[in-house]
Amino acid sequence: MATDRLGPDGTRRVTVSSRDSDLVEAACVLFAEVFPEDRRYIPYLRACTHGRHPSHPRTLDHVWLFQRADEWVGVAIFSHILTRSFGHGAYVGIVPHAQGRGLGKWILSEMLGQLDEDARQSGLSGSIGYLGEVERPMDAGTEEERILSERRLQFHRQCGGVILPVPFIEPVMIESVDYLTPRELEGESPRPMHLVFVPTERGAKIPNLDLVDFIHGIYLDVYRLSAQHEYVRRSLSYLLETK
Repeated sequence: MATDRLGPDGTRRVTVSSRDSDLVEAACVLFAEVFPEDRRYIPYLRACTHGRHPSHPRTLDHVWLFQRADEWVGVAIFSHILTRSFGHGAYVGIVPHAQGRGLGKWILSEMLGQLDEDARQSGLSGSIGYLGEVERPMDAGTEEERILSERRLQFHRQCGGVILPVPFIEPVMIESVDYLTPRELEGESPRPMHLVFVPTERGAKIPNLDLVDFIHGIYLDVYRLSAQHEYVRRSLSYLLETK
């Protein structure tokens, strides 16, 4: 087991690689516990443990586990977009009894640092931050779901995140992956989400964010949609209308 970093209360950050089957299984179990509604996306987690998966040609993917004492308490899945100066934060989850002690902010800080390193290794001057997708409280089906969405948004705001003023529909899955079939995702529907940008120190100094680049990065490079896809056209049309 490769322990990368130490955080609050001695929490250990551990990189999950496809070469370590025990760690991969531990990440899958914790993911299902923290994100029970998304357990069908465990194959996505497994694919991300490869770092560069053939189904994700435009991203460098990371899966991290976080261990406190002998317990796994957190999981993060995120990616550096190889042709952009920002990344994509897919999932960050912490078990309930480990929340509220600074672990989440530390995880996000570590993610931003990794993305900055990835960007520099890709020949860029650094990363400006990452885009995350957060459920909209207005779409919650229950009061419990609404409160959870509000908490997730508040957490990102406390970490310096800003909600981008652009409509975003989360596709059901990345296009043309080889590890999930439409049948396995039957019943899943595209979801309207908030796009939340969490900046690095460098990104926080940029006076005007390039929202078009964000839309292209998330839709074309992460989800591999075509430039003519209705979701892309809808988001870009909104930006043009508001100028």
